[in-house]
Amino acid sequence: MSRVLLYVLLMTAPVAVQADNGQYPTARIAVGSCAFQWEDQAILNRVAEAQPDLYLSLGDAIYADFDGKLVIPVTPESLRAEWDRLAATPAFENLVMNVPVMATWDNHDYGCHDCGADFLFKKESEQIFLDFWRVPADAEVRSHPGVYQSRILGPEGRRVQVILLDTRMFRDRQALAERPADVSGSLGKYAQHPDPAARLLGEPQWVWLETQLKKPAEIRLIASSTQIVADQKGMDEWGNYPLERKRLFDLIDETGVDGVVLLSGNVHFSELSRTHEGPYPLYDFTSSGLTHVNDKYPQAANDYRIGEPVVELNFGLIDIDWNADQGPVVTFRAINAAGAPLLNYSVAISELRSRL
Repeated sequence: MSRVLLYVLLMTAPVAVQADNGQYPTARIAVGSCAFQWEDQAILNRVAEAQPDLYLSLGDAIYADFDGKLVIPVTPESLRAEWDRLAATPAFENLVMNVPVMATWDNHDYGCHDCGADFLFKKESEQIFLDFWRVPADAEVRSHPGVYQSRILGPEGRRVQVILLDTRMFRDRQALAERPADVSGSLGKYAQHPDPAARLLGEPQWVWLETQLKKPAEIRLIASSTQIVADQKGMDEWGNYPLERKRLFDLIDETGVDGVVLLSGNVHFSELSRTHEGPYPLYDFTSSGLTHVNDKYPQAANDYRIGEPVVELNFGLIDIDWNADQGPVVTFRAINAAGAPLLNYSVAISELRSRL
């Protein structure tokens, strides 16, 4: 595909802010993560067929630092080339031409597997990322470092707030575990960070998040590229920064906001987790594995898991029934490449009410 045609496709693709005029409630949001840009990504056609009001790309939309066999060095030029490669994928073209999209990044589309704030090309990567996803020049996300952003969709009384966090750009290096990776159900190489000052989001993002949570909305989707609730895997997760994880739960409690649902990706399989560490049950719907899965990772401990993990190619659907008898109901579904639901779990928003 020529760069001219690529530019035309991206400039005519819809974006989330264009999709919502505030008159109609958002009823379906699709989510997905972890896709090799050299694969055909046919599952994205299933996403488009589901006709969601919005698609959330939760990270690793490309693997810029991996060629399928080896870790490879990244430059700004190679990053652009890999994003161009994704844009030329027919199923991806079909998705962005038909469904509004919002996106955050994880390590591989950030551009460096184990990097955080120390990534040499983080500023260049941010510019390339926002340009690729066609974020308007005057968008609030372009006014600060990092790709964290928020939108409120729908009319008063049926508002959905979408908050995308940035877990890469400000993150301090993770602490390596001193024990073997297979002890205590952990499959990863990381441990809880011993430094209480270790950052995951960074202070400006925390201040921004508190401001966002004070805006009126009936349902709030807080999306992270890495799992928030599940904290026993020793993989790339919020559990490696236990004070940051607790700070998030405390912030939800202290602001008195209702209707918070957590979303995540990264782990190459899908699952639903729930914790009672917040002011009400907090559900973390993990959707991962658009082009590849790993049948070993679900074997890691997760005492928060509800039901069984989904270990085949899938994307997630969050359906909101605004007219249910008991009030709005959110249903989580993991949909496989054939369009069949493999996970199906509903939560009444009335269960997600603050004590305040």
